[in-house]
Amino acid sequence: RYHTVGTTNSNQYIQYQPTMLSSGSPFSLHNDVLSATPSTNAEKSSLVEELKSRGRVSVTTQRYPDAKELYGKAIEVLSSMDEGTDADATKVIQNKKDLAIFHSNRALCSLQMNKADDSYDDATSATCFDPNYVKGYWRLGQSCMALKKTQEAIDAYTFALALGESKAIQKELVKAQKQLVKDKEEEERRQKEAEEKKEEANSNSAPVEKEKVPISTKSSSSLPPKSTSSASGDAKDSSSVKVKDSGEFGSSDHVRGYKIVNGKKTSFFHHEQTEEEKRLIGDITPQRIDINSDGNGAASSSSEPTRIDVDAKPADSDVSVWNKAGTWEEKDVTDWAIQSVTEQIMGASYCLPEGSPDPKASVKVTEISKLISSKKAGGSAHASVAKVRGKKKYIFELTICVHWEITLGNGQTCKGKMTFFDVDGTHQIGDGYDVLDYSMEAKSDFPADAKHLLDRFVRDGGLRTEVEKKLDGWIDIFRETY
Repeated sequence: RYHTVGTTNSNQYIQYQPTMLSSGSPFSLHNDVLSATPSTNAEKSSLVEELKSRGRVSVTTQRYPDAKELYGKAIEVLSSMDEGTDADATKVIQNKKDLAIFHSNRALCSLQMNKADDSYDDATSATCFDPNYVKGYWRLGQSCMALKKTQEAIDAYTFALALGESKAIQKELVKAQKQLVKDKEEEERRQKEAEEKKEEANSNSAPVEKEKVPISTKSSSSLPPKSTSSASGDAKDSSSVKVKDSGEFGSSDHVRGYKIVNGKKTSFFHHEQTEEEKRLIGDITPQRIDINSDGNGAASSSSEPTRIDVDAKPADSDVSVWNKAGTWEEKDVTDWAIQSVTEQIMGASYCLPEGSPDPKASVKVTEISKLISSKKAGGSAHASVAKVRGKKKYIFELTICVHWEITLGNGQTCKGKMTFFDVDGTHQIGDGYDVLDYSMEAKSDFPADAKHLLDRFVRDGGLRTEVEKKLDGWIDIFRETY
């Protein structure tokens, strides 16, 4: 499809500016959901889930303008939902957490689009809706760094790390702290230069006697008289150019690139199309395309948005009920993902190496929790395969709590757990994963000096590394299976 490109005229130059299709455009592949107008809470909840899913894919494929529009629509719809009675207090809290996630994700999109002010506003909103949301403070710190608010960024990163450990945020904090030192050094340098310039100006402020310039006594009458030949010559030249009617040449038009076409004076390069040329080219006038037209291009009888019944089942079970434009297909595989990830990680174990304080000790995974589908209450796990205009995309977002047990060489045991946070489709294989909520439960007779073994071979390496390898392997299995 073609659309008219706008132009601007500046300093007599025509500049052609390419126009990008926004997500709100009638030609956008997301127009079906962005233009939807749900009325009931059930319809709104269904639309929010669809927007969330498409937002994930857009971020994964780095289509940040699309993702920003989708999350914005999700915020708008979710904010308009009725809170209901006191019995729905749990739902209200969940909605606020979802709003924090949407604002945080939109902050990421704005930051990638070099709109740091918008990112800052969304990140601040995310921390207000959910003060315990780690990513909200992470995005706030990133936007502060983009706005050169280094100290505020350090405060945001520090607060995020107080909520939970994160290697990525720790790196950002160290980077911000180094930048703050540079900023202070730069400020001190500028102040020093300003003081030096001020001292130099004061030292050169002594009055200087001006040199007297002799005044010439020559009479102005000695100046040569002004010539009037130029003016008279110009008048003569101008009078020699006679402009005739618009359909005829002037006396000098024959050298200025004009010609007569159909009795009218026009540019020498003007070309009149023949009837044969007009027939071959046809009608090239831009035509308005009705987005509510049928498959043959015929306009529908109403321009109002089509209401979609969220309870209706699409003909293809892999296609969303909102996808009326046929540009978006998504298959939910969350149940398969939960089962396959659990099976993959349950096989993780680690034996302490020779040379360690207890080479006979070993640790293994005993249980997996928190892997609950987002379709269920309190769940957040999601996995799907989407086709966006024929291209396949793999989307997943998981939070996995791994329960472990270590057995020392003397037979004593200790149990604990650690949560792998934010396992999603943006992850690069081999980069590792962030761990939060690390804890241990030891009996009273468990050696106190064995804690360093747990930190080294469970929390920071050893079993953690084995679980990360299992997760990377699962990503390959996901892609091979679908």
